[in-house]
Amino acid sequence: MLAVVLLLLLLPNAPQQTSSGTAARTVTCAFSNPAYSGWCRVTESVPAGSTSRKTCSSVLACLNNIQCIKTYCNATTIRGGWRLETVRTNRKKT
Repeated sequence: MLAVVLLLLLLPNAPQQTSSGTAARTVTCAFSNPAYSGWCRVTESVPAGSTSRKTCSSVLACLNNIQCIKTYCNATTIRGGWRLETVRTNRKKT
């Protein structure tokens, strides 16, 4: 039994499980900004009890806040004028 637990802990590609027993979701958010060349796409994990749109909105809030220190979009320093264009929810592969 201990060997099985240790094996599961050491497997790097084991799917994350939520409290409901389903694989954790990720979301790919696409953002645009006239001052940024091309699209900015960010993939984040969706926290349990949250939605894909809320996760993308959190990233958007950071991109439009000069006090946010997280790095997105190739570590851009553009902090304002961002728009959320698409939200695509993905299931992590098991």
